Amino acid sequence: MGRLVFYILSVAALVAVAVWLANDPGDVHLAWHGWRVDTSVGVLVAAIIVLVALILLVVKLAGALGAAMRAIAARRREQRLNRGMTSLGDGFAAVAAGQTAAARRLAREAAGLLKDNSAVLILRKEAAALEGNTKGVEAAAREMLERPETELAGLRTLATSALAAGDVISAADYARRAWTRRDPPAWALTLLLDLEIGREHWDDALALIDSKPARQAFTPAHHAALKSGIYVRVSAAALARNNTSEAAVAAKRAMGVSPQNRAAVIAFANAMAAQGKGAKAASAVERVWAEHPHPDLLVAYRDLIPGENAIAWAQRVESLAKAAPEHPESRLAVAAAALGAELWGQARNRLSGLTAQSMPADVRARAARMLAELESRQRGDADAAADWLKVALEFQEASGKKPQAPRTAADLLAS
Repeated sequence: MGRLVFYILSVAALVAVAVWLANDPGDVHLAWHGWRVDTSVGVLVAAIIVLVALILLVVKLAGALGAAMRAIAARRREQRLNRGMTSLGDGFAAVAAGQTAAARRLAREAAGLLKDNSAVLILRKEAAALEGNTKGVEAAAREMLERPETELAGLRTLATSALAAGDVISAADYARRAWTRRDPPAWALTLLLDLEIGREHWDDALALIDSKPARQAFTPAHHAALKSGIYVRVSAAALARNNTSEAAVAAKRAMGVSPQNRAAVIAFANAMAAQGKGAKAASAVERVWAEHPHPDLLVAYRDLIPGENAIAWAQRVESLAKAAPEHPESRLAVAAAALGAELWGQARNRLSGLTAQSMPADVRARAARMLAELESRQRGDADAAADWLKVALEFQEASGKKPQAPRTAADLLAS
């Protein structure tokens, strides 16, 4: 209703102006640079209206033309994006299929169409890796460093590449740069730990494992095992320097972190024995033996009391074995001590059944060697001894190689 009233009033006003101009047209005289125009006011107003209408029409046409050009440009961008995304997807498919030439070509196409897209950098890296182009991989990775969103991926690629080339220092630098981020990734921690463990930089390894991100990266059990394992190596290094006090302290810390860590108990026993205080470590060895008997524990247990005669040692081993009397390691320990004390019957009794098929290869090999010694020393039967040694050799070959010193965090967890 309001619009209708406004329309009627506007028409009435225009009619009134037109009537007024018709009744009193007036004269208009224009002079400009030698040009003179004589006309009426009505004609001038009409000319102005026509001029304004033309200007508005031109503006409208220009706007429509601009909108059409923008639409064409947007359509071209959309087509370019679609072609780029298709090339990108096909490129990753080519990488997965192992098609080196296609992957390289599609990566180049995607780069030309999508420019600074993060996925293009990753495709370039993967395509270069597929054809073994180390320089291409590193070039793409360095471009990734320029963007916060892809920096970590670039650092990981460069660290891995440096490790493969044997450049430990550069690998550590890349991993350390990743580790200093607000959101440090677990791979950086693992790589740094592996490098420090491999170089036997135990203090640096401890600093890493004690950090808050490290406690978040590992489960509580794995974190305790790693920390305890590092303390064991600190203890061993101190003992090698003849610093028995430091060795004992580090071993005690290892046991505090992981009380059932066999290596920690052995390190503590070795450190205390080196100080002539072996008896103080006996209970720790006995506690772990009750849960997990092991020949290395037995060696450490014997060294606690130097100069002990064979009978006394046999009695002490018998007491130790009571914590797990039927465990193969307990039976082997008692048999070995009985052999040393020439208690032939006890040795033979404890070795009975240890060469059975159900026993581990290492247990069978050691039992066979003891039986060979028993046949030779008790009965002087060289043929029987030789037969048992042959069996021992077969079992020993099946038992595998002796574990090496840990070089990585995974090695520490497995030890």
